[in-house]
Amino acid sequence: MESLPAVFRQDHERLDASLEAARQSAQGGAAAARPVFAEFRGGIERHMAVEEALLFPAYEARHGADNPLTSTLRKGHTDLKVFFSEMDESLAEDDAEEFLALAETVAQILLHHDRKEEEELYPVVAQWLADAGREAIAGLQGS
Repeated sequence: MESLPAVFRQDHERLDASLEAARQSAQGGAAAARPVFAEFRGGIERHMAVEEALLFPAYEARHGADNPLTSTLRKGHTDLKVFFSEMDESLAEDDAEEFLALAETVAQILLHHDRKEEEELYPVVAQWLADAGREAIAGLQGS
């Protein structure tokens, strides 16, 4: 089995490519972007749900519930979900230009957010919690 950091890093890469596909499809208009964005959104919300249900609690078991890392990452998830809703709204209003502007912002946020997870969260959780790591990988892969 691949390591937790490797699996989650690969999922970040998959999600980045999915967001880029949505951006590219929006060049053809909002209608073209809707299904592609829906696929991205479903994937990233699943990814975040696994992190919030398994990885963050595992980290907090050692560092306490009010630690800066998981607080920052949770806030990032909350902020991203607002952007996703705004992106959906822009597509519903056939505003591909607004969608593209929002997607650019989301891509930049994800770049920093993912780096923080990959460098600070995943290696620590993988080292401490093999069982939670296996469960998180299974949840991410839909097993």
